[in-house]
Amino acid sequence: MSILFRACAGWIVLAATAASVGLAGCKGGTRGEGSSSPPEQTDFISGNPTAPRGDGPASDGPGDGGPGPDGDGGGPDAAPVPPRGGAIAERALRDADIVQEQDGRLYAISRYSGLSVIDASGGDGLRVLGTRRITGTPVAMYLRDGVIYALFSGWPHVVPDAQPGASHHEHTSRIEALDVSDPAEIQPVGSFDLPGKLTEARLAGDVLYAVTYEQGSCFGCAAAPNTTVTSLAVGDPADIAVIDQRRLIESAPSGYWGWPSVSVSDERVYIASAAWNGGEEAGRATIQVVDISDPGGALVEGARVEVTGQIASPWQVDEHDGVLRFVSLPAPWEPGAKPGIQTFSIVSSQDIAPLGATELDLPPPVELRSVHFDGDRAYVIAPQPTTPVLTVDLSDPAHPAQVGGLAVPGTVYHVEPRGDRLFALGADPAAGERPLHVSLFDVSDLANPTMLERVAFGGRHARVVEERDRIHEALAFFDGLGTLAVPYRETSLEAACSTLTTGVQLIDFTRDTLAKRGAAATRAQARRVLASGERLVAVSDLGVEAFGVENRGAPEKVAGVALATLASSTVAVDDVVVRVGADTDTGGGAWLEIASAASPGLAEPLARLDHTALFADDPACHSEFSDARLFAHGQHVYVLSSSSGYAYTHLAIVDVADPAAPRVVAQRDLPFSPGALSYTDRLGAVVSAGSPVVQAGSTLVIRHASDDGYYHDESARPPHEAWLELLDLSDPLNPRHSSVELPEGAGHAGLQIDGTTVLVSRWVPLPGDPSRARFYLDRVDVADPSSPVVRASVNVPGSLLAFDGASRRLLTMDYENAETPVVGREACARAFASNAAFTPEVAGDDAGPGVCRGMRRALKLVDLGDTSAELRDERPVGDTVAVVQALAGEDRAFLSVEDGAPGATPAILVACGLREGSLKTATQETAGLDHRSGSLLLADGARLLVINNEYPALSVLDATDLTALSFEKKSELSAYVYHATLSGDRALCSSGRYGLEAVDVGP
Repeated sequence: MSILFRACAGWIVLAATAASVGLAGCKGGTRGEGSSSPPEQTDFISGNPTAPRGDGPASDGPGDGGPGPDGDGGGPDAAPVPPRGGAIAERALRDADIVQEQDGRLYAISRYSGLSVIDASGGDGLRVLGTRRITGTPVAMYLRDGVIYALFSGWPHVVPDAQPGASHHEHTSRIEALDVSDPAEIQPVGSFDLPGKLTEARLAGDVLYAVTYEQGSCFGCAAAPNTTVTSLAVGDPADIAVIDQRRLIESAPSGYWGWPSVSVSDERVYIASAAWNGGEEAGRATIQVVDISDPGGALVEGARVEVTGQIASPWQVDEHDGVLRFVSLPAPWEPGAKPGIQTFSIVSSQDIAPLGATELDLPPPVELRSVHFDGDRAYVIAPQPTTPVLTVDLSDPAHPAQVGGLAVPGTVYHVEPRGDRLFALGADPAAGERPLHVSLFDVSDLANPTMLERVAFGGRHARVVEERDRIHEALAFFDGLGTLAVPYRETSLEAACSTLTTGVQLIDFTRDTLAKRGAAATRAQARRVLASGERLVAVSDLGVEAFGVENRGAPEKVAGVALATLASSTVAVDDVVVRVGADTDTGGGAWLEIASAASPGLAEPLARLDHTALFADDPACHSEFSDARLFAHGQHVYVLSSSSGYAYTHLAIVDVADPAAPRVVAQRDLPFSPGALSYTDRLGAVVSAGSPVVQAGSTLVIRHASDDGYYHDESARPPHEAWLELLDLSDPLNPRHSSVELPEGAGHAGLQIDGTTVLVSRWVPLPGDPSRARFYLDRVDVADPSSPVVRASVNVPGSLLAFDGASRRLLTMDYENAETPVVGREACARAFASNAAFTPEVAGDDAGPGVCRGMRRALKLVDLGDTSAELRDERPVGDTVAVVQALAGEDRAFLSVEDGAPGATPAILVACGLREGSLKTATQETAGLDHRSGSLLLADGARLLVINNEYPALSVLDATDLTALSFEKKSELSAYVYHATLSGDRALCSSGRYGLEAVDVGP
């Protein structure tokens, strides 16, 4: 039996093992107060849970439903994914990087998978020696004496709440020391947490200097916003400790100005913050100096330097030969002012005196893209259509002078001085098909720089891959080869959906020439490029690739290893796990991977099929393929996804009998919207435990409704109609599709399946009284999908929660209209959790008396006949209890509930007794679990697997005995989980770009 549902942020696929079927009885619990005498057949009339009530909702409070099991939660790359740091982009750390090379080994930190150590010494091969999964946003790392010092922002911490068992997430910056002497067993040896946001660092001997921003409200931060400089002893990685610290209140982050700018030299830290006093000094900035010259790590607060203009980026400030120099911008409210260069004499950190200044002649609008200081020269870049690159002579610090300039067509992102030659990387959209360019300039005469050569590359929409402050880290000059490597990406907008290709362009250079060579096509955006022997090595967040450069006109890939697993959903097939991955961030595309069931999260799969192989004529966008649904039967995997532009549902069948060589054996477009795979039917207060798709062996059944999906104009939404789309896949080479129209109703809930019988609830408003409705259970036997048998509709009390075929009993949630007098709209919101609406006695008086209308609900146990039903037992659900999700287990249903009563705790309500014929319930509190923030639930017989995405962890509720419920945390998880499925005694948890974890959930 398969139960499939979508919970808030992703698909949950439950495969109940054969061993669990039929073994889950209903022990203990609290009996309902229903009839103990033989039940009588009735005409069941319910409240209409989708009917309007009163003049408007009582509040935006909990209510039932929400983004429930089949709700609209988005794919693995959509918004509830939790933030891993602040909204401001991380600046580059000086003298550190995310990739280090030593003795033929690469050490790389991926923001997806953590730390990897790769052997790059062996000829054409690459080999992963070891990995260490790390949670947090990597910023940089240092390697010394066999220890990696990895620096992170957004490092998560679990903080206990006052309520017992409850906790919440907070984030800090962190230094993590990892012993990599044995890469196969990377071990943490020490760590240190820094409150706030890490922005700069410098390692000098055994001292690490770190600069963090604290905004007052951050976890562990001081009450007043500040910038903090900390020196840490790291000589013993197991005992990282603070040596000294300076907290600078005056150089605090500002809500208006943003973060201060931090620059670091060998002996000093410069912290530049905007100044504002409302008067004539408004267009000024202050640079606070902190001396870090003491080898022991002592910090000394130095001078405060008042400067004209504003400093917003670290590249505006530089120290050279005892001179502090910087380029400043005028304040935005000074349209006539010009930028300038100012110099100061550094007598000591406490004595910094003005030396010289000059204005820069820039046409409006006055902006700066970057500044590059090079000894006694500076190159100033302004982002204008014809980019001025100004040359500045600083050989006489007391008299800095703008002496010349270059008019470079298009935009210049970065310049790289190399003696009296200057390389410039930029883009020129007017150039048409080849917008990116590298230019070579002779700057031996600063007053008269001349362009020697220019080459263009990339396609119409090509871009560089790194942000402004990190472009210099991505470029690679290989002087031995005379080659420059430039990582780039290119977006194609010609098709119905965009596609992203990535590569590394090679450009040969001499002192006076440039020559465009070939491009190495990479799997994802290369963040760094290195030379290893006779090879070019490109490192991305997904993997490492090596290219032979003997023929630089056509660089050939000679080796590659994966560093990260991207998994948005999975399905288990015998000894393998099939997973869908999509890299929507860095252009890695989308794919179907076959991995060993023994190591389902291993980055290097047994085989990989690009998603385009599953589309014969019109490939879907890789971002669309990330939402693909997977099913399995025998040796075949069924893939349901969107066609290009979401026009159709696409089916592909993949034979995985040979895991190393999977084959696409059939595919076709289906004539219905892929929205049916994740239906967004407006169920109102209806509690549904069903799914949009169910499986019976080689048959898939999909619920399809005419009015599913989002409509900007609700008046354009068509009348509700519903069908079952049947996919007969018994002949994998010849898949067949047919449709069964469902009886009319105001709405149809999700599907459940019993053997080969599909069950679905619908409701029909009463003629003349739309506030009430009759619910019906419809059944369709798909044993022969070419000739489905539609059974008679049966009027039942409410919507289906669970069904037991052996006893022919079902559990439903019934609805009853209710109203009560209250005082105020807020009191109405507290009175009913479901469909509460307030009508004041005096129009517009929300605080005065009025009538509160809502919905009362009850669990009902029903005997089902061929054409009729009889109520057997029932139990009310409290008026203030909101049902967020519902799942069908064996002989029971699980409901995640939230009680609006003061002091109530989120809980799981278990209702069972279908086989016994007597309704029993029990409740398990789940303190700290927010059912509305993306929690995922999987039913497995009498157990419920609960994934808490607020603080990623997997727990198991064992409800075998209702008098002794147990709730046990099985494992913490490293990331937000979008999809989970059961494979034997393991839960496979897919976290999108953050990988796949297998958790043992056995007894």
